Amino acid sequence: MDIKTFVKVVSNLPPEISVLVKGPTGIGKSHIFHQIGKEIGLEVLDRRLSYMTEGDLIGLPELVDGTTRFAPVNWFIEACNEPRVLFFDELNRATLEVQQCAFQIVLDRELNGHKLHPETRVYAAVNEGSEYQVTEMDPALLRRFFVTSLEPTAQDWLDWARKSKKIDPLVISFIEKYPARLRHAGQMEPGKVYPNPASWDRLNTALEYAGMKPSSSCGENYNPLFYSMC
Repeated sequence: MDIKTFVKVVSNLPPEISVLVKGPTGIGKSHIFHQIGKEIGLEVLDRRLSYMTEGDLIGLPELVDGTTRFAPVNWFIEACNEPRVLFFDELNRATLEVQQCAFQIVLDRELNGHKLHPETRVYAAVNEGSEYQVTEMDPALLRRFFVTSLEPTAQDWLDWARKSKKIDPLVISFIEKYPARLRHAGQMEPGKVYPNPASWDRLNTALEYAGMKPSSSCGENYNPLFYSMC
C-alpha cells in the first residue's frame, strides 16, 4: 500500500483496531504514524520496544497497604487518561517478554488492570525480511492487528519533500527525473548499504551543513568534495 492510501485508511479506522505496518528500513514508517497523529489531532507517544524491558512497560512493584502492585509507567497512564496515539516501534526486535506485554495492550487494550482511553489508538511498526535481525512474531499476536505492507512510491517522497521544505530543490528535481535512485528495489544482502528515502534526507542535511547545498554548489560554484560526499 502506498503512503497516501495508508494514511487515509488508518485515519478512518475505529480506535479499537490496532495497526501494524511492515516494510524495509528507511522508508519513513515512524514518520508516517506521527503524520497520522496530526491528521486525527492526537499526540503520539513513541516507544521503541527493541531496548525496553518488561519493567519499562508494566512498571515497577510497589507496596500499598501491605500488598504489592505494579506502579504503571507515566506514558501508559497518559494514554489511559487522555486520547493518544500509542506507537510501538521495532516490535519484532523486542524480547518475547516485552512482546507479551504488548500482546495484552493490543488484545485487551489494558495492562495490569489499567485500561486505555476508548479513543487511544495503538500502532506498531516492524522491519520485514531475512536481512534483519528480528524475532518471528507470534501468529496469535499478529492476527490482532490490521496488518499492511507499506510500499511507498517515489511520488510519496516527492510530495513529502516539497511539503516539508527541508530538501533542496535540486535534490527533489534529481529524484523526480530519476525516481529509481530513491531506494533499492531488489533483494538486500545483510551487511550492505543501500539507498533509501532516509539516506537522501541525510545526504541533504550533510551537504547543507558543509555549505554545499546542491542548488548553490552545482554549476560554476561546484566543489570537488560534493561528489565524494554524495
